Amino acid sequence: MSPTFALAAATLILTMFTVPAFAQERMFRTAKAAPGKQIRLSVAGNVTKECTPGPLPEMAVITPPKNGTLAIRDGNMKAGSLKRCPDLRVPVRGVFYMANPGFSGTEEVVYEVKRSDGRTQSISIRIEVGAGQGPATAPGLSTD
Repeated sequence: MSPTFALAAATLILTMFTVPAFAQERMFRTAKAAPGKQIRLSVAGNVTKECTPGPLPEMAVITPPKNGTLAIRDGNMKAGSLKRCPDLRVPVRGVFYMANPGFSGTEEVVYEVKRSDGRTQSISIRIEVGAGQGPATAPGLSTD
């Protein structure tokens, strides 16, 4: 076996065993927003099988907007979509976008969500900003 082939084989084997246990999931979405109006891009929480709040996911902005702001805020939401615990209020972390007043055009933002089980999602959102686009508020998240 040639030294070059042996080195390549060893590198391949080391690479196979140093890959993280969980691959990164990539998601791509679109949204619409009006200038100067906040929209909620996503919200994430964690409810255990015992219907108790679990650890919040970590979130980080990878690519910030060029013509607005991207904010990550903590709050509380009712876990109403979970039939097994309909009255539970859980801590959540939300991602909010607001375009600069007067801006019209396209934005692209990227953020990452790392869950307590080690799974990581990279979320890319293409946002169309213009008058009459998107909701004026971000309902459903209470920051009390």
